[in-house]
Amino acid sequence: MLFNSLAFLFFVPVVFALYWSVKNCRWQNRVVVLAGLFFYGWWDWRFLGLMVATCLVNYYAALSVGRAHSKVVARRRLVAVVVFNLTLLAVFKYFNFFADNLSALMSLVGLRADVPTLHIILPIGISFYTFQLIAYVADIYRGHIKPCRDAEKFLGFICFFPQLVAGPIERGDTLLPQFDKRRVFDRTKAVDGMRLFLWGLAKKMLVADNCAPVADYVFADYQNLACIDLWIGLFAFTIQVYCDFSGYSDMAVGCARLFGINLTMNFKHPFFATTIREFWRRWHTTLMGWLRDYVYFPLGGSRCSAARHYFNVFALYGLSGLWHGPSWSFIAWGMWNGLFNVTTKNLSMPKFLSWFVTIAVFTLSQVFFRNPTVADGFCYFVRLFTFDGICHNSVSRMPLLLGFVLFFVEWLSRKHSHPFYFPQSGIWRWRMARYVVYAIVFAGCVLFGGEQVQFIYFQF
Repeated sequence: MLFNSLAFLFFVPVVFALYWSVKNCRWQNRVVVLAGLFFYGWWDWRFLGLMVATCLVNYYAALSVGRAHSKVVARRRLVAVVVFNLTLLAVFKYFNFFADNLSALMSLVGLRADVPTLHIILPIGISFYTFQLIAYVADIYRGHIKPCRDAEKFLGFICFFPQLVAGPIERGDTLLPQFDKRRVFDRTKAVDGMRLFLWGLAKKMLVADNCAPVADYVFADYQNLACIDLWIGLFAFTIQVYCDFSGYSDMAVGCARLFGINLTMNFKHPFFATTIREFWRRWHTTLMGWLRDYVYFPLGGSRCSAARHYFNVFALYGLSGLWHGPSWSFIAWGMWNGLFNVTTKNLSMPKFLSWFVTIAVFTLSQVFFRNPTVADGFCYFVRLFTFDGICHNSVSRMPLLLGFVLFFVEWLSRKHSHPFYFPQSGIWRWRMARYVVYAIVFAGCVLFGGEQVQFIYFQF
């Protein structure tokens, strides 16, 4: 059920009416759980049992960690549940990747291996809810939170449908307490949520979905196109992936506000960052925060030798790439960003030049993110700088215009939570003026939105 589908347009009002019609917290939580199960089952009902079973295992494991009589016992139980979660993730998402690489490695040393592979569908959202569950149990072990003793509340924490299949990856100390008491309808919060949802919808339908055909065409035939076409295709994909995922995140956060729930803003104007480190603090903040707190810091962070610090940085970015998918191209994408994080850390440059380098590094990294293999990525990368051939008329320049308009609007609204946060001054004091903008944007989504494309991050 896509956020920009007719099914979702009917689903949300029904859930909204049921949610606010019940009189106590327990029934609100039950509505959340049932809505989440229905929403998830809409994609593929066969994986409902897996998700619910995983949640229940982690629920009881967390209780076990919480009542452990010593730190040693708690650590053993934590390790057991983390291994359980990562094993499920490895089987469904990474088994074939590891099997293929093991077979290739054995062939290199002269051994013939017929390593079996699995023909299974990747459960949607498994990377997101698995990381959320691991963080929950780890935080109990660390003493940051107490284990939840209400199974319905815990399922609501994981199954809350706006963030169930593509994040944000929420922490127990921020989301769980919001299910402790009955939510009271807040019209101001709900209206602002609808504005944020509309902005996310515009980014998805007007920008991402219109950039997608250009990116698809160029990356599919990059060997026969001129370098200027490849630059346009690369720019189109960079804008597409940003507007697709940040648009989803904005819609998720906005939709949650309709139900009185606050989710974490997952994107904080990353394209205005002036260093690689700052960029990744602004891009997919909940994933990078997760990797920082549960991988980078436990490895020693920056409080260690220079060599160990570099290892920790590459581990952080390499795992970020692997999290996105079982492919060496994703790992290369992560390592590319890690390399420039390290090499540009102590460089002193004028602010504009630093910004330009940051955006160039990220944009060029998309060569590996988008191509299916590292070899394709390198080939595409080399052709970007061949400077031969004539620009094809078949490659649309529309992404250049869409990108300019997008970043101009974001720059004007950079001090606010979203562009539809209008000040109560000037023409915006008049409600009708604001409604006209909303109507124009929504009409634009309906009339000029590109062909409906599934959200990119649903595959992760």
